[in-house]
Amino acid sequence: MKPNDLLRIVDSMHREKNIEKEIVFRAIESALVTAARKHYGEDSIIEFHIDREKGEIDGNCDGDRLEYEEVIGRIGAQTAKQVIIQKLREAERDALMEEFETQIHELVSGIVQRNEGGVTTVTVGPVEAILPRSEQIPKESFHPNQRVEAVVTEVRAQGSRVKVVLSRTRPQLVQRLFEQEI
Repeated sequence: MKPNDLLRIVDSMHREKNIEKEIVFRAIESALVTAARKHYGEDSIIEFHIDREKGEIDGNCDGDRLEYEEVIGRIGAQTAKQVIIQKLREAERDALMEEFETQIHELVSGIVQRNEGGVTTVTVGPVEAILPRSEQIPKESFHPNQRVEAVVTEVRAQGSRVKVVLSRTRPQLVQRLFEQEI
């Protein structure tokens, strides 16, 4: 991979997924180490470093210089790809967690996706949030593609996803609606 291509990919991931560039660089370095360990053995001391300005990759195994193209065969490339994808998903989840944690008790607007067993699923930006029956106004019903406003009450990591819980019964909803109108 050419250094300019690497820098372009990192910049693209930073802008599209809202992931810090340093996290992307570390994920790639970690993936290269994992792939090299498959080739040289688990006991080898392997390090890779990516120049953040130039995009050049330097590596060594037990003090000997490595060319990363030699290390990454078909199996190594697949391993590296899996490690990178996992690290980026974790970083993306963490960025979403941070974003929604700042919105607790704030008014959000979303689109109803479906109703299942009294739970309404609402798309709020890149996340599918849930509006439990206990947090809905009695006898209130929602239809798919209907816009709904609610307050964020809870945000937590659930595996590789972010779980956001909404409410339409909390006093903050009325307060935020009034603030919006005044």
